[in-house]
Amino acid sequence: MSGLLRSLLVVGLLVTGGGAARADALSTWLDNVAACSGKRDLSLAVVGFDTGQQVLSRTQADEVRLAIESRLQSEGRVRLAASGDVVRIKTLRDSLNLQKPGEAEAQIRRAFDGDASVFFAEPSRQEDKASFRLQAIAKTGDCKATSAPIEIAIRTKPGVVDVDQVMSRAVENLVRAAPELKRVDICPFAAASGYSACSAALGERLLLALDAESRSDDRVLRSRPLEIRKAAPGQCAASSGEVTTRGRFARDRDGQSWMELEFRRGDAVLAPTGRNRIPVEGLGCDPAVRPFLEHVAATAGSDRARLALLPAASPFMKGRRLDVRIEGKAGMKLYCWVLDSDGTASVVLPVRGEENKSVLRAGGQSYPYGFGLTDIVLDAAFENLFACFGMEADLPAALRQRWLKAAPSASDDAATLSPDEVLDLIEKLRAVPGVVEATAPIVVR
Repeated sequence: MSGLLRSLLVVGLLVTGGGAARADALSTWLDNVAACSGKRDLSLAVVGFDTGQQVLSRTQADEVRLAIESRLQSEGRVRLAASGDVVRIKTLRDSLNLQKPGEAEAQIRRAFDGDASVFFAEPSRQEDKASFRLQAIAKTGDCKATSAPIEIAIRTKPGVVDVDQVMSRAVENLVRAAPELKRVDICPFAAASGYSACSAALGERLLLALDAESRSDDRVLRSRPLEIRKAAPGQCAASSGEVTTRGRFARDRDGQSWMELEFRRGDAVLAPTGRNRIPVEGLGCDPAVRPFLEHVAATAGSDRARLALLPAASPFMKGRRLDVRIEGKAGMKLYCWVLDSDGTASVVLPVRGEENKSVLRAGGQSYPYGFGLTDIVLDAAFENLFACFGMEADLPAALRQRWLKAAPSASDDAATLSPDEVLDLIEKLRAVPGVVEATAPIVVR
């Protein structure tokens, strides 16, 4: 931790503001489903597309289903049931006469014992985008909620097929090396000598390959479930009794991209792929490998019309007071932090106990004094990144609580978040519906 992070350990009080809420198409639909069910927190059976649809391949349909399930879970009020898997179990076992009378029907009743079943209707595709509507039918059958059209990017280029083949072979080798496999914890792909957006894209393809294995006929018929989890921050650096992934992405001087993947149980290495050259053009990611602060800024979901950070100087001279103007829509809730080049970060807004005061006023405000905080004198040379997430609705409860736990208060300093925690928070915050992000380098000379 250095520079501005050290300066921000002493905090004061903020000023008040007002708030407003805005929901996107999926959030609005979810509210309608809740109205149908008569409860806010929902248990949903996501069935997905009809098996006879010809618009998307099975892999693309699975990818869309996973994206919607992830999006629903990010709302913080949805529990998912394994409805589609149970129906498939019944079909397979019926075809081979392996099901006891009534057993499949009981499984299906349990899997659909939620508040509503969700179907993907009216699918269409234009180039690399799929469009469809979500239709939820309440358990009682007397209420249906249909969403506005939802559009999701799909992978169509040959490069994706090549990457998926590498991932599928790796998972097949893992299953042969560990036939008793019951759980895999996925660690983020690391980029050699920095950070790359393609690391996250490769993680998504690995998740799809593991998901396909978890739904394979052999596992379904033999009742051998495979649980897939995202590793908790810090877990990947420690030896674990569970099987974890270790992936690496690299970009060489000739512009070629490479990946390698291995699975580990404790210190034992299982099914390494070795180094594979891969085409990343179809993954929709920027393969550039950057230092941490540049990576965060380059991958931020920025929209200056909605939220902008304007430092009073660039660079600041030593001895000057920090002054960063924050401009955006009045009523926007702000979650701001300062990131250091070593990957650590400290939360600066909101102040714990004064959360309702970190709401942007009309015309914008200057940090820190515009929020009632004490002046920060920049007394050393450094480079940090000031970054804010803005939204008109509240964060999901668990994520908000986690952010505030690291925040400063009138009596306590902000916690220093580890690099693993920072990356995990960035991923989760960027997945929140309606969030906008803004960044600004703070350079002191």
